[in-house]
Amino acid sequence: MEEWDEVEVPDNVKEIFVEMKNTAELMVDLAYSAVLFREKEMANEVLELEEYLDLLNYNLMVRAVLSARNIRDAERITSILQMGRSIDDITNAAADLAKMVIEEKVHPLVTEVILESEETIGRVVVSPESVLVGKSLEELDLPTNTGVWVVAIRRGKRWIFDPDDDVKILPGDIIIGRGTRTALDYLKEIARGIIKVMPNG
Repeated sequence: MEEWDEVEVPDNVKEIFVEMKNTAELMVDLAYSAVLFREKEMANEVLELEEYLDLLNYNLMVRAVLSARNIRDAERITSILQMGRSIDDITNAAADLAKMVIEEKVHPLVTEVILESEETIGRVVVSPESVLVGKSLEELDLPTNTGVWVVAIRRGKRWIFDPDDDVKILPGDIIIGRGTRTALDYLKEIARGIIKVMPNG
């Protein structure tokens, strides 16, 4: 957990819950796609996020305990900790799926069932040569120009969930996007610098 020491964690219970919810949703989406496409890199993202969620859960417990001043507060804290534990259980299941991908233990039937869905989640690494670099999500308009909606961006150890339109793409960013496999593959070509011009110009 030492590598997470420098990561900023929300400083109140409500914000920690929101961060935990966002993290859990992303973990489930990534685990689903990792199973579908047998992508070990995506599975590793799930395990990284599990460490982050553990950090959030720890901070939730600390802040909840510190806020107790009487029995009524203690009762409320119990329900908060139960909710945190439930989120943790969900993300543990997502991490188990990711480990199955890494250990190559996914049954073909699982992939067959998941393939019935048209949309999926993809992981796109931005190279320094990409035309995406230095441009905001508003400028890029990826949903219109590529068919991919940005769910989150990983920048080092920092996660930006549901990024605003003014967020600019930097070299080394990892974009987590939702779209068809074809759309995601197209965005990957742009992110790698293979395609030098965005469709809008």
